[in-house]
Amino acid sequence: MRPSIFRPARVFCIAAVCLGAGLLSGCAAPERLPDAQYNLSESQSLLLAPEQRLSLTYEGADDTRCPDNARCIVAGRVAYRFTLRIHNVAQAFWLVPGKPGFTSPALRGARVELDRSFDPPARGMIEAKPASYPVVLNMYGT
Repeated sequence: MRPSIFRPARVFCIAAVCLGAGLLSGCAAPERLPDAQYNLSESQSLLLAPEQRLSLTYEGADDTRCPDNARCIVAGRVAYRFTLRIHNVAQAFWLVPGKPGFTSPALRGARVELDRSFDPPARGMIEAKPASYPVVLNMYGT
């Protein structure tokens, strides 16, 4: 039998691979966020994952729809502004009825979108927009 000078190196490599696999399994990404439906008012925040300080804030809505007492060339739309925060990092995004939702790595594979049955409040007259723009959104784990 021939002595091998590589035997200690092989044992070291196997030990390093096992140790690395153990560390990675301990540092695996947290569980996915649960499927849920949220009813939010303007400036309301949700704490989605306290251990990561992951929160979602509904900032408000921008309404460019044509008022009831006006004639417009373009119908306009309602766009809802949100801010996703994880630790000290913030990411702003918009949700628009009938458009695809929003995904981010911070959401752990989940997707946020407006509820399909949700109808925005009526636009009203030029002088008076709706007092508030509540929103209903769904979060789906993918």
